[in-house]
Amino acid sequence: MGKHLRYSEVKHPDKFAEALSTLWQKSEWYVVRAAIGMGAVLLVVGAWLGASSLFVGRGDESWAERFRVVEEAMRDIQEDPETVSANLLAKMDAFVAEHRGDPAAAITLLELAQGHQRRAAGLRDEKPKEAREALLKAANAAEQFLADFPAHRHVATAQYEAGKARLELGEWERAAEHFEKAAASPVPALAVLAKWHAGYCYERLGRVEQARLKYEELRVDRTAGWCAEQAEFALAQLGRRPPKAPQPAPSNPAPSSGHPAPPK
Repeated sequence: MGKHLRYSEVKHPDKFAEALSTLWQKSEWYVVRAAIGMGAVLLVVGAWLGASSLFVGRGDESWAERFRVVEEAMRDIQEDPETVSANLLAKMDAFVAEHRGDPAAAITLLELAQGHQRRAAGLRDEKPKEAREALLKAANAAEQFLADFPAHRHVATAQYEAGKARLELGEWERAAEHFEKAAASPVPALAVLAKWHAGYCYERLGRVEQARLKYEELRVDRTAGWCAEQAEFALAQLGRRPPKAPQPAPSNPAPSSGHPAPPK
C-alpha cells in the first residue's frame, strides 16, 4: 500500500496561475510592442522638451543682453549724456550685427534709426559733418530693417524713418520712395505724415503734379488734422507758380503705341 498523504500535502493545480499564464502567452506580443512604443514616445517628448527649453533660453538671452546694454548706458547718463548716447548707439550697432535676424534686433534697428536722427539734430549746427554721418547711419539702420524683416508689422514705420533720414540728407528721390510705401500704413497718423513728406519731396524734385496729388489727398482727408491745413497752404503756393514753358516737339517723333508716355 502506498503512503497515505494528508490533504494539505496534495498538490492541487492553481487555476488562477494557469489563467494568468494563458493570458500572458496570448498578449505577450502586444504588450512588448506597446511598451516599446511608449518608450519611444517618452524619448520623443523628452527630446522636444529639451530642445524647447534650449531655444527658449536662446531667445530670452538676446533680450537679456539687449537690456544689459541699455542698463549699462543709463547708469552713466548723468555724467556725460552726449558721450553716453554715442556709446549706447555704438553698442546697439554691435548688438544688431551679432543678432541679425533676431526679433530683438528688429526693435533695436528701429530705435537705432530714431536715435541716430536725434543725435544728428543735436549736432547739425556745430558739427554738420558728424550730423550727416549720423543721418547716414539712421537711414542704413531703417533700410537694414526693411531688408531683414520685409514682413514685419512695423515695416511702414521703418519706411517712414528711412524716408526722414534720406530727406534730411537731401536725397529727395529715395525719400519719396520710402514715404510712398509708408503712406500705405494702416495707422492713419503715420500715413498722413508720409503723404505730407512725399508731397514735399516731389515739390523739391520739381514734380509739381505729383506734389499736388499728395496735397489734394491730405486736403480732403478728415484724419489729416493740421496736415490738411498745411496742404491747403502748399496748394495755394503751387498755384502761384508760373506755368512751365512748353517743350519743343522732337523733329522725328516716334510712332505712337497707343499708350501714354511714362512720367518723367
